[in-house]
Amino acid sequence: MGLFRVVDAHAAPEPPRPAMRLEVVQGPGAEEAAPEPPRPAMRLEVMQGPGAEGCPDATFLRAEVARGLGADPFRGDAPEVLTVSIAREGPELTASLALRDREGETRWAEAFSTQSRCDELLSGAALAIVAHLLGMQERSPPPGRSPPPGRSPPPEAPQPEAPQPEAPPPEAPPAEAPPPEPSRPEPSTPPPQARRASPEPPRRAELPQARSRPDAAPAPAERPRLEAGLGATLGLGITPGAAAGMTLSLGVRRSGWSIAIEGRGLVSLSQEVKEMAISTRAFTATGVGCVHGHHLFGCGVATVGLVRFVPRHPWDMTLRDDALFSAGARLGIDWPLSDRWTAHAHAEATAIVADAVLRRQGERREAAGSLTWSSPPIGAALGLGIKATY
Repeated sequence: MGLFRVVDAHAAPEPPRPAMRLEVVQGPGAEEAAPEPPRPAMRLEVMQGPGAEGCPDATFLRAEVARGLGADPFRGDAPEVLTVSIAREGPELTASLALRDREGETRWAEAFSTQSRCDELLSGAALAIVAHLLGMQERSPPPGRSPPPGRSPPPEAPQPEAPQPEAPPPEAPPAEAPPPEPSRPEPSTPPPQARRASPEPPRRAELPQARSRPDAAPAPAERPRLEAGLGATLGLGITPGAAAGMTLSLGVRRSGWSIAIEGRGLVSLSQEVKEMAISTRAFTATGVGCVHGHHLFGCGVATVGLVRFVPRHPWDMTLRDDALFSAGARLGIDWPLSDRWTAHAHAEATAIVADAVLRRQGERREAAGSLTWSSPPIGAALGLGIKATY
């Protein structure tokens, strides 16, 4: 018996495998790294106000900013200018920063104060400048770089073509139709929430941006401070001959002005007036109002006092007190020794309105004798002392 194999010519052929394309999309920055954003450039001006003459200059601040930023952002021909004003406000040092554009409008301003050294104040100002410049770089996109394109859905795979059944040969008997091929689900686009997000380049950690204000920051409000002083005084015209003594003062001081009350005790260096042995003392109270500049100051003074004549021989005269009133001006200079202590020297001239008069004893005790001495029309004084500010 022979072996026969029946071949079904109408059997469905194996369906073709689905085909797909592979596309590699290179995002921005894959071919070459994004260029670094340009660093801002500006001019630097450091202004040292009253009491800040010993502070470091612009070279120190420029080096501190370059060290923190990694590069020197200052150029002499830059259109923008950064002005740093340093001044002493009593026991505190203040630094005011203002960045202005070429039209003169303020784009950024800050103000600092400290009771420490001036180099520490400038180091803090340098940190604020670095933070502001780094914030400007973060906010400005690099030139020539377009924003990343929006995400697009992945391309759909091509649909497989349905197989075409072959026509049966004419001589073959009709056969049963093959069972229908189960339909394959068409590949569908995944929902947006199921799509895998394309990786994005990591962002640099943003530094806290410095506070920006449209106008220049005003200097911190200064409170009045208490001043107490002690000094030595040499007076001319207040007593017969020159007089020397001590001066105590107590007053209130602000940056540009001060008022004070001074108490003064003087003893005449002359022990004889026209062959009359006598000692003279003066006790005065003076009101002083001053206007202060960089180192110099000018004051108006008004003095009321008492001049006491003490004779060594009672037959010349009896103990006598005479009133004294004068008004004038004072000019002086300050030397700051520290945040609290200040040395000063001054000279003053006053017009004596009510003068003291010394007369010999008359023949009778109650009668006045000949005029021996009287206050001159103009008096003068020289002073040297030290003051403490609280």
